[in-house]
Amino acid sequence: MNADFEAFKEYASWFIKKSDKVEFLDIKIVPLTLKFRKTFPCLASLIDASTILNLKINDQQYRLYSWTNKDNLSCGWLSNIECTENIKLNLIEEHLLLLSEIGGIQELYNPPEGSLCENQNFVFMGSKCTYGIGASIDYYQELCFEENKKPINCSDFICFSEEANGNLTLYDPHTKAVLLFAPDHCFDNVSFIENQPEFTFHTFDNIINFIDYVEAFASQWVDKIEITFQKEK
Repeated sequence: MNADFEAFKEYASWFIKKSDKVEFLDIKIVPLTLKFRKTFPCLASLIDASTILNLKINDQQYRLYSWTNKDNLSCGWLSNIECTENIKLNLIEEHLLLLSEIGGIQELYNPPEGSLCENQNFVFMGSKCTYGIGASIDYYQELCFEENKKPINCSDFICFSEEANGNLTLYDPHTKAVLLFAPDHCFDNVSFIENQPEFTFHTFDNIINFIDYVEAFASQWVDKIEITFQKEK
């Protein structure tokens, strides 16, 4: 019995059904590359401190990354291991690097409160990424028309994280800048974009590009598991 996997199942009780076939895999963990470590140093340190479980659920390969938090609870996320060659979207190099080495996050358990990953349906997963802001485009363009403001051309932006309430985190593949599209939010770490309707596009405080976002994401987990993290280093 794997304690981290049991903790994950208890938290994300909706994810695995009784009829699902679960198989634990004895796979040698490939060390993170130097390129990954230089690009995402905080995330690399976080991964180094994790307990890793490779598994299959109905023939789909996953990797469970787990830590013990300050409350002595297991926490972490389930990464979906997918072939980046099958991804049709124009993902940036840094995003593909992340996916190729640790996978995209499909489910989280006991995440840090108020963190970037809280209440997200997925984070980074290539197969879940989409172009633009989806069905919200009509709402956004209508607001711009009503307020006589020029809409941002976001048709080729990559949505790489989706909140349960529909808020979207995206990056511009040309500039790698990260934006939040959030008609419904209560964040205190974002700012409205000048000359845009309020509660549409926002910037994150202290986050400019995709690497900044990933490192901020990792830092929030490091803070949550600081005691264990420092002990293992």
